[in-house]
Amino acid sequence: MNRVLKIASLVILVAYGACLAQQAPAPKTQDSPVIDAARKLKNPPVLSAGSGKELGNFRSGIHTMTSAGLERQYTIDIPENYDKNTPYRLVFAMHMMGGSMKTMVDNNFYGLKTYAHKNNVPVIFVAPQGYTDHTPWRGGDNKDHIFFADMLNLFKDKLSIDTSRVFCCGFSFGAMVTYSLSLEFQKELRAVACYAPANWNIYLPENKHLPLACFSTTGTEDGLCKWINSDELKQGGKYCVLTHIEDNGLKTLPEIPLATTPTHVTTEFKGLPEEYPVLFGSFVGGHTDTVMDPGSDINWISKETWDFFMRF
Repeated sequence: MNRVLKIASLVILVAYGACLAQQAPAPKTQDSPVIDAARKLKNPPVLSAGSGKELGNFRSGIHTMTSAGLERQYTIDIPENYDKNTPYRLVFAMHMMGGSMKTMVDNNFYGLKTYAHKNNVPVIFVAPQGYTDHTPWRGGDNKDHIFFADMLNLFKDKLSIDTSRVFCCGFSFGAMVTYSLSLEFQKELRAVACYAPANWNIYLPENKHLPLACFSTTGTEDGLCKWINSDELKQGGKYCVLTHIEDNGLKTLPEIPLATTPTHVTTEFKGLPEEYPVLFGSFVGGHTDTVMDPGSDINWISKETWDFFMRF
């Protein structure tokens, strides 16, 4: 009888313990995003519908299209040795205030075309033209977003694009629209680079809160696109960075180091999936996308952007 009671008691204790285990799961410090196969590092190319198609009359140069009821222009740079069977990376370069798509062509798409040639990497570059509402990029509606989507769909249909390696970068207002796109097109973009972004005076969609790799820079003395414009309103380059850190899975937001000497400081934030890194480059200086460390003639912003995009 005693033996039966002991066994029964043991069964009850085990069952009780199992219930406790089910009711009290281990706490999570972060929500790791599910990594799609097309987002794994060094994943095989994902071919667009245009793969294998002849270029026809779709060539490098200025093109015009109608999007969201507006006539829009963009300049596309297709390598002279274009091969219809080679999957190309696609990089959008968004111009700043006072600039244009021609500015992007003249500066080699923020210097990235120089690295593509140097490293023999097949890349197609695109520079869309803004200024449809008297500002570089629209502040009151989503028509620039529709334009981006229309361009991307067109290029996927006409060109051999690796659809898993589409990137966007920009400075100042170009960074602002890049940041804006990064809140909506996380599934279309592999990574973005924002040089002096701001999250005000620009149309911002409802954030889908999906992960996206992001590299951002801001000068400690930038008085236009400030690192902190308003803590209360969460405005500033700081909050652009923190948004992507949180969306990429880190719930305990870190302190962000700022440069205090002429040598820049780039921080890669720990605890994020390798497929969705967030980097921030800080430097002592103002509103610019061209910065050299002492003793160097290399614009580290361009170089680190290229290295960042080439991770994927």
